[in-house]
Amino acid sequence: MDLANLNDTCPGNLQGVSRYLFLALITNFVDSKCKLGSIQQYNENYASYLQDGDEFDFIVIGSGSGGSVVANKLSENPNWKILVIEAGGYPSATSDIPALLFTLQGTDEDWQYKTEPSETSCFGFKNEQCRWPRGKALGGSSVLNVMLYIKGNKRDYDRWEQMGNVGWGWDIVQHHFKQLENVQHPNVSSKYGREGFMTLTKYSMGLPVMNAIRETLKEQDFPILQEENPTNPLGTLETFVCINNGMRYNTGKAFLGTVKNRPNLYTTLHSLVEKIIIDPETKTATGVQIRIEDKILTVKSKKEVIVSAGTINSPQLLMLSGIGPRHVLERLDIEVIQDLPVGANLQDHFLNMGFFITFNPDGGIAENTMDLLSQYFLYQQGTLATVGTTNIWAFINTKNDSEYPNVQHHFIFHPANDKFPTNSLMNAMGVKDEILQSLLDVSNNTPGLSICATLLNPKSTGKILLRSKNPEDKPIIHSGYLTEGEDLEVMLESIRFMENVLDSPILQKYNPKIEKLHLPACHQYVFRSDNFWKCTLRYLGTSCFHPVGTCKMGPEGDPTAVVDSKLKVHGIHRLRVVDASIMPKIVSGNTHAPTMMIGHKAGVMISDEWSNE
Repeated sequence: MDLANLNDTCPGNLQGVSRYLFLALITNFVDSKCKLGSIQQYNENYASYLQDGDEFDFIVIGSGSGGSVVANKLSENPNWKILVIEAGGYPSATSDIPALLFTLQGTDEDWQYKTEPSETSCFGFKNEQCRWPRGKALGGSSVLNVMLYIKGNKRDYDRWEQMGNVGWGWDIVQHHFKQLENVQHPNVSSKYGREGFMTLTKYSMGLPVMNAIRETLKEQDFPILQEENPTNPLGTLETFVCINNGMRYNTGKAFLGTVKNRPNLYTTLHSLVEKIIIDPETKTATGVQIRIEDKILTVKSKKEVIVSAGTINSPQLLMLSGIGPRHVLERLDIEVIQDLPVGANLQDHFLNMGFFITFNPDGGIAENTMDLLSQYFLYQQGTLATVGTTNIWAFINTKNDSEYPNVQHHFIFHPANDKFPTNSLMNAMGVKDEILQSLLDVSNNTPGLSICATLLNPKSTGKILLRSKNPEDKPIIHSGYLTEGEDLEVMLESIRFMENVLDSPILQKYNPKIEKLHLPACHQYVFRSDNFWKCTLRYLGTSCFHPVGTCKMGPEGDPTAVVDSKLKVHGIHRLRVVDASIMPKIVSGNTHAPTMMIGHKAGVMISDEWSNE
């Protein structure tokens, strides 16, 4: 539609009161539009005021799920000056609309990372590379993630502590989660917080076929959970989401924007940290080198440099600064200040995009596009105010050998005759055109559901390597997907599990049909045989966008560790890493909430340490 050439097809027909009523409606639409992408919700960009040689007490590199939270906590002390450095700019209006999250990938708000081609996975994606979107804006990856607030389970954190990381067991970290939370829901237990900075809400799509799936799982001893239960996590859950008044609540808004009037908190945008400055003799971090447009500045830290750039950028920056595997740094002629396994231990939740069903119209819901738009732009309500998925998540154990899950199922609804959800999701994933077309063909006139199993405890690991000494060159990402055979077997079990669910009497009234997508290399196998499904997993298995582990937390003496339990880089003074890269083992769920918890716990540890001094 060409909005610039719209004409009034009936001039003069509205007079008097009716004209004013119509103008009031239009005014409401305009007012709602003004709420989206408003930079008034964020901190002022300090970049133009920053001078070479400026000093701050703490420099935080990155404003994402970890960086925003730790900066918020540190800035509570009015005697400390805090600088937050972000490579991106202000989040766009598009990022504020929750259901449009997949349209952000490949834009300027995304670092646009891709894995290297592999012999074990990602065959069905363009150039045989899986896309790994990471946020490049104030708020980091919380600007383009799925906004889910899932903590993981008790075993995840107790395992961290058992690996030598004192103070990271569930009994401790649960209190840090609670300090983050501002739950906007009347019937929630006291286990959740109501006074934190992160607003948490819920929504329900009421999709009939999903209600039937939940009831079937309940019959199979996977209960309908009223809220997340880290001590007994098996079952289906409508989780909390980081959505406030119908708009995405990224960490740039929640933890920085809400305290933007603190005079000791400074934020610079479009500022790329090229190097951490480390004295090679004392092995002490003293500041950072920043590029802002065509200027290169040195900014000093009086207390600490805190790296919160994420699982990909944090190891890249450490290696560029002389901290990393000796053989990697020497190959690029980088002075080795500390030989550490930076970039190793890369873990991610492997996601199956190749299991798709269609069902009869009674199982879906039909919505009018104009109704959706008016609901959202008038009231910030309706489907556009949601994540766009069903908001039902199934945590199951395919082996039935533990009270903890090994697979999490995501359910993505594809309305009949509405290609937008399918196109936006699959284009964001980078699926090859012929595979996308086959998916559009089978879902053209009937509703569908992508049932995406996620491998929660992968055995396969990958690594991050430097491509060059140029900070603007994207690092090399080896995902490691399916390099361990056990992972492939668990994913196959997840498919068999869901096939059994679809055969249940409760679901038969919706006539669910498992569709065969266009994967020529897999057609040599009998449809739905073990070999067929294993083939599809290698073609359409991809990232759930939860990379962690590349700056592993572990005690002194652990040859695989980069930071200690205080998140201090081994062998380097006044330098910490505070983001998902410190996870020694990936958590059993989405990583946004755990990374915010890491930021809060780090903020408390750092504040206590320096306050005592």
